[in-house]
Amino acid sequence: MKNEILSEVWRNRDEFAKRYNYDIEAMVVALREMESHPWNTVVDRRKQISDKLSQRTTQKHRR
Repeated sequence: MKNEILSEVWRNRDEFAKRYNYDIEAMVVALREMESHPWNTVVDRRKQISDKLSQRTTQKHRR
């Protein structure tokens, strides 16, 4: 059974590697540059989710 999502991921990985001539150091530099771009900000919502869950739990115990 062919997994279309995995096939796409592998295809993108191969295209990226080919773009940098399979040079791992060049790929790392490129990925770090992409990662540092301001439009690629990582948002960590774990605290927000845990706060919401604890509020719900507190509200249930008050009833």
